[in-house]
Amino acid sequence: MRIKKVMIFSLMALALILSACGSAPAPAETTSTSQVSIKLETIPAPAVKGDVELVFSVTDGNDAPIEGVKVDVEAEHPAMAGMGMSGQATDLGGGKYSIKANFSDSGDWKLTVYVRKGELDYKEELDFPVQ
Repeated sequence: MRIKKVMIFSLMALALILSACGSAPAPAETTSTSQVSIKLETIPAPAVKGDVELVFSVTDGNDAPIEGVKVDVEAEHPAMAGMGMSGQATDLGGGKYSIKANFSDSGDWKLTVYVRKGELDYKEELDFPVQ
């Protein structure tokens, strides 16, 4: 009889502990990645086959520039396997970052932009047409 009481008490305690673990609030976001915005300009505009400068404006949820971040860029031509490039953009100041690329073929490219600094680790994919 005593063993049954100990077993029941142990199961109830375990159930109570497990239910308490599941009700913890979700952690708060730090430098909310949903508040990062990336706008792209090209020189020349629109982008054409050949040399193109990509200028990224990185801002927060209040449209204020995010400065001093590392911006890495990857470009790939999904229709042409193995065609692509990658590199780190140069910080121009004021939340603007630039990288020069050579697009060897026209068509629809995909840019993947990574913005990183401290706890900020943001990734955005952009469809990028080249004429």
